[in-house]
Parts: sequence; structure tokens; C-alpha cells
Amino acid sequence: MSQMRIKNEDDTAQSVKQKSHKVSNGEPQMKPLYDFIVHISKLFDDEMKIGDTIIKKDMRWDDFESRVPYGEIVAVPEKYETEANVGDTLVVHHHISQQPDKFRIGNDQYLVSYSPTDYQGQAYAAIDKDTGAVKMIGDWIFLKAVSQKQEENVTSSGIFLGHVTKEEKHEAEVYCEGAGTEELGIKKGDVVGYTKNSDYRIKLPNGDEVYRCKPNDLVYVKTS
Repeated sequence: MSQMRIKNEDDTAQSVKQKSHKVSNGEPQMKPLYDFIVHISKLFDDEMKIGDTIIKKDMRWDDFESRVPYGEIVAVPEKYETEANVGDTLVVHHHISQQPDKFRIGNDQYLVSYSPTDYQGQAYAAIDKDTGAVKMIGDWIFLKAVSQKQEENVTSSGIFLGHVTKEEKHEAEVYCEGAGTEELGIKKGDVVGYTKNSDYRIKLPNGDEVYRCKPNDLVYVKTS
């Protein structure tokens, strides 16, 4: 059911756009059945300050690292029970920023797909508007991102192509607990190993950087 819905994201977004074009008090009149609606006023952190000068970055070359991967929840899925509430901050997939026309439904509002277990779900966690606590959505797990080593990428002819990020080992601490950690019997602070390419990095509003992964992306937990 969720795969069919995800497969037709364009049609779903267009349908919601048509039904919710009238806005009252910042909320659409039609609530989404299976997805979130979030308000994101700025999709990219596209400014750098050098001294007193503010420089605009060209996002064509940095649309992943400089994305803003979160927004304020305007509406929650009517057909699902989650820990998220209207007014909380929703942490989302980078496609929302990179393909805004596909998910925008008007007034800086975007449709974010949700699934309790599927990888296609674009909603990862909600940050409580009052306490700042991170509440995982579905069975997603956040790991504390590890420091990265930058190496120069140079061709055989000596042309510099930028930097390549390398990590020494696929191991990190559990950042917070949720349904995914409960399923595995692990807790915040546990050191776990994760599979290659599971280190999808997200920068949270408080500046912390995390990896998001699923329970089957973890391969071991270290015990004392």
C-alpha cells in the first residue's frame, strides 16, 4: 500500500495541492491521510559570513551538504499514530529541498511521505516544540555521526577535483531511543556497527550531526 502511494508521489502532491490551496491560520483546510505537511521557509543554508560581508553560495555545487533538512509540522497523518505533533520540527529527507516543485503544495508548505517501516518514508524524527527532545518516527534510528577525514581527490594529471570524505570504521553511538532501538534491545549511548553506505548524514537544528538508519542496517552492538 505504501509503495504504491510513494510510487505516485507526484499525483498525491498535486491532489493535496488542489484540495488545500485555501489556507486558514497557516493550516490547510484538508488534512493529509498518510503524510505530513511541513512549513520550510528556507530550503538551503546558502549564506556565508566573512567578517562583515555576507556571501551567497551557488547551491548547484552544494545542494546536499547545505540543505535545511527540517521544517515546522503543519499537519500530521490522520491514519497513523506517531509521536509528532503540530508545531514540532520534522526532520526530513533531502529530496524535499532538492526537488521542491515535486513536493510543494503552496505557501512554503511541503508534503512529506510517511511510512512506519519502509525506506521510502521521508519523515525521520520530530523535535518537540517545548522540550527539544528528539522523537523518532517509525523504526528509524539516529546514530551520532563520527568525525570524518577529508582527502584530496586529484587526477593522475594533477587536476584537483575537491575533497573526498573517508571514515576509518563503520561504528557509532546510538543518539536517541525509539521503536527501532527497542526492537533491537539497544539504548542511547551504545556503540553499534553499521553497514556500508548507511551513514546518511543529517545536521539537526541544534548543530548535532547524526546518521539515520533502519534496524537491519546495524550489524553488532559492543558490550563491556
